[in-house]
Amino acid sequence: MSLYLDEDESFSLTAYVDSLGEQRIALTGYLVSRRSDGTYVAPLIPDLFYGVNGNQLQHSWRQDFTATGSQVILSRSGGLPKVPREDLYWRKVETRTPETQATPTEAIEEPKVVSMQTPSWILPVALIGGLLVVGLFIYKSR
Repeated sequence: MSLYLDEDESFSLTAYVDSLGEQRIALTGYLVSRRSDGTYVAPLIPDLFYGVNGNQLQHSWRQDFTATGSQVILSRSGGLPKVPREDLYWRKVETRTPETQATPTEAIEEPKVVSMQTPSWILPVALIGGLLVVGLFIYKSR
């Protein structure tokens, strides 16, 4: 599942930490920017978040956990921390209008059930193979 955050949106992830030391908690998703010429998205990078110690993460999702228990492990408040636009990989995305939205029947396809019959030669081949294995086992155990 991907997370979509507006540029100025606040976010916090709380977790119960049960082991100390260095750990990696990575988010997948996009930062969303709505501009006059369209909507742009950029993949989330560590620099967009504050870590468990309250400092801005620096180019890595790794954090050093020094306490156990429930705590905020990733956060972002009102668009902070800021990252220069050129450090993010922005790409323009098409936005859907109500007329082009997928209808529920288009969005969800019914699963197709395909029945397959076992080929008629499988049973005899399996039986012969089993007999050979048992025969070899008996021969080797003598």
